[in-house]
Amino acid sequence: MKALAIALVLPVAAWAETPLDRAAAGAVECLEIGDRTCIGNAARFCMEATPEGQTTLGMSACLMAERDAWDRLLNEEYARARAESARVDAADTPDHAVRAARLRDAQRAWIAYRDANCAVDYALPGGGSLRQITGAHCVLRMTAERSFELRALVRALGGD
Repeated sequence: MKALAIALVLPVAAWAETPLDRAAAGAVECLEIGDRTCIGNAARFCMEATPEGQTTLGMSACLMAERDAWDRLLNEEYARARAESARVDAADTPDHAVRAARLRDAQRAWIAYRDANCAVDYALPGGGSLRQITGAHCVLRMTAERSFELRALVRALGGD
């Protein structure tokens, strides 16, 4: 019975730590250490770690795993920046308490810019599957960069 339980758990444990999982974890580590040069490293590792990573579908999956991780981090950093902006606004005069609203406007404009900019990257290769790679890489890179910017904003506002 014990052997059966181990046999059932081992495949799940191996599956739980896939190159895609490591790609997601790599984004968190990158932001925590504050090193922008590691943006994309997790996706590259993912591509090198599996035979599928050398296919368009595999490359896209690796890029999207890291991109999704950066998107989650961006949303967390944005929430922190909004909270810090609101905190600072609450202590300021009404005429100057505009930080949270300006940040919201800037974030909305940034999303539109990122999407338009990456649409150009997606279109550059023309037809074919390479555009999936260039488009996904652009979104990954810009989302990661924005995460760093928002973290710096939180610090500038006096947050941790």
